[in-house]
Amino acid sequence: MKTFSFKSIIVALLAVLSVSAYAQHPKVTIKQVQEVSQAKLNACNDTSAYFGDTVTVVGVVVQDANLIDVPSSSVQGGFRPFVHILDTSNNGASGDFRGLQVMGVYRDATGASLPVSEVYNLYAGMTIEVTGVISRYQGETQLSILNNSSLTVLGSQSKPTPLKVDLGLLNDNTRTNKLPTGEEFEDSYIELNDLTVTAVNNFSGNRVSFDVADSKGNVINVSDRFFAQKTASYTTTRTSAPVKQGTFVAPVVGTKFDHIRGIVMHSENGCTGSSGRGYEINPTRDSDYKIGKTPPSITEVVRMPLVPKDADKVEISAKIVDFDGTITSTKLFYSTDMNQTYDQFTEVAMTVKSGTTDTYDAEIPAQTENTIVRYYIMATDDINQESFFPFAANASTNPDFAFYTVRNGGLTISDLQRVLNVANDRSPFAGQEVTVTGVVTASAKAYDLEQIFIQDPNEMEWSGIKCQGNSDLIKLHRGQEVTVTGTVSESFGFTVLDVTNVTFTGKFGIDVPIVALDPSDSAFFSSRKAEAYEGMLVGMVNPTGKVYVSNPRLNNFGEWLISGDKDATYGKSRRVQTGIQNTNNASSLWASIVGDTTLKDNEGVMNVAPIKAEQGMSFDTVAGILFYGFSNYKLLPRNDDDFKGASVTLPATDYPEYVSVPTLEAKYQGIRFYPNPTSDILRIDIENNNIQQLNLEIIGLNGEVIKSLNVSNGDTVSMGELAAGMYVIRTSADNVEIGYTRIIKK
Repeated sequence: MKTFSFKSIIVALLAVLSVSAYAQHPKVTIKQVQEVSQAKLNACNDTSAYFGDTVTVVGVVVQDANLIDVPSSSVQGGFRPFVHILDTSNNGASGDFRGLQVMGVYRDATGASLPVSEVYNLYAGMTIEVTGVISRYQGETQLSILNNSSLTVLGSQSKPTPLKVDLGLLNDNTRTNKLPTGEEFEDSYIELNDLTVTAVNNFSGNRVSFDVADSKGNVINVSDRFFAQKTASYTTTRTSAPVKQGTFVAPVVGTKFDHIRGIVMHSENGCTGSSGRGYEINPTRDSDYKIGKTPPSITEVVRMPLVPKDADKVEISAKIVDFDGTITSTKLFYSTDMNQTYDQFTEVAMTVKSGTTDTYDAEIPAQTENTIVRYYIMATDDINQESFFPFAANASTNPDFAFYTVRNGGLTISDLQRVLNVANDRSPFAGQEVTVTGVVTASAKAYDLEQIFIQDPNEMEWSGIKCQGNSDLIKLHRGQEVTVTGTVSESFGFTVLDVTNVTFTGKFGIDVPIVALDPSDSAFFSSRKAEAYEGMLVGMVNPTGKVYVSNPRLNNFGEWLISGDKDATYGKSRRVQTGIQNTNNASSLWASIVGDTTLKDNEGVMNVAPIKAEQGMSFDTVAGILFYGFSNYKLLPRNDDDFKGASVTLPATDYPEYVSVPTLEAKYQGIRFYPNPTSDILRIDIENNNIQQLNLEIIGLNGEVIKSLNVSNGDTVSMGELAAGMYVIRTSADNVEIGYTRIIKK
């Protein structure tokens, strides 16, 4: 019989535990964690095969982790530590799925989130072993450290060097990520060359990011994960931070960079259905930016008059300077022929404006009404570098133009919304105060979107806009024609009008045509041709049959998908949003069909009973306002009437298309029409001694005046000969318009 010593039992037990621990936390390479097959990437799936697993990896630190500053109120101490590592199997080289982000936060027994303090002591070139859970955040694969004892420093080697990468492998010219070619660079340290700043985004009050484009127009956001891009207004309270305040100065649009280096991070968008910024690059240190020779700067461009008539010459002026040289040429180019290419435009020399040293102007001759005039400015410096306004990374391959339309009758909504290059959807009147007229298509009333949109019923494109910021807007009803004055602004790519004045024109009951769009037409939406319908009342229609729910719950934001095929992929489906209102989402609480019935009392209390969207649920048409935000178009139905021909029974709505408008002057109050509804006789009761005689017009919802007569207190009006329906009575006295009252004829 064999005997066993106590020591041998302990050794054997430890061996078993060791094998068990290894079985729970297998040691894998970073490439094994990150690599996704080409077939999956082509199918828009970049999820790690180890998603949700706990693994151990070895990697070389790319940059000093102490240079990352990510505030977080949910983590004890107020900051969330991160470090980026590269697979050691290829000596810390980037690319080929060899980068990984490590988040140094774990939860203790009480559920509190605690920082792994050792992360801040990691420096570029250190080799570490770390155990954690593979997770995913907004498209970014990351390893969340298991606990405070799950990180070990093994040694050190040379600091990783950047890998030169073609920007076109990461994003396209709309900053949409290219998964099939870009995913292998996630969390790698790369270098991009020959870039031009196309946009600067100041946000959160003290932070900045900016977009750069290569010579082919491909765009990437340069983000501020590291102290290298923290501005002077940014300060940190983290005690271990090497510096307390940023020093970065944001570049101006048009600045040239010989190179920008940094860590690639993923903020998914495009085919994944998310609304991020695509692949981003995060410079780690000051030397990651190298500014090249800067071409002329063209700013403060002004057009006078802003909306020219056919008798008006138009003056274009601009401030043009060169920060590292001198200006040698300034020219204005314009064209009235929409078929002409940029090099066929008429050239006009710009000269220094009297009384200035750096403001140049030129004149465009008067043109006939409704002519669209395109124009651009070109400036050249003493080393033959050229700049353009509007900015174009490469004018010969990606030109852009400013433009205006000659309008004798004043500005239209389509003038505000129309752009010539949908890659840049910013309104040509952004920042300007304007006045336009339109018909209300969505209101703040019950059974509606609770947002205000107006639309020009005479235009089939570019004709809708959201109005906000003035209390008079909440009085409006669908079908009213109004004239609004306000400032045009952009909200994440969506054009809005910040209104200061609202005037009712006296017209109402105007039908706005519903433009039919095919939800399955992926090319129409991916090419951004849909931009022409932003803010408009549209209907999603299948030209060959029904519209189906293809994905009943896309995300946690109340979005679901429709298509002409119930089994359609994301790319062949369109987003619908209902039942949610919060800081970033504003859909209707009067639409019953929702992606998640828990929205009934969450993120805004729904006013109707929720009906869960189910795959295969069908409609003849799904109508609503077409909204654009976070790089996606989505439909916002206003209420259940916008689900036309639904395969489920929906409750009746009671939207008041038009009701009485408040009296204009107090002395004319006290007028009553009864009974209402009426089948025959309408009686007039005037309880106001100021009114001896009242002018009354009965108007149909098409705006036609059916009857016009003068009445006094106690008079009656015959309604018997009128067809059943709704009518509006417009009243006036002493040549003063009093108001409007809705009358129902039974």
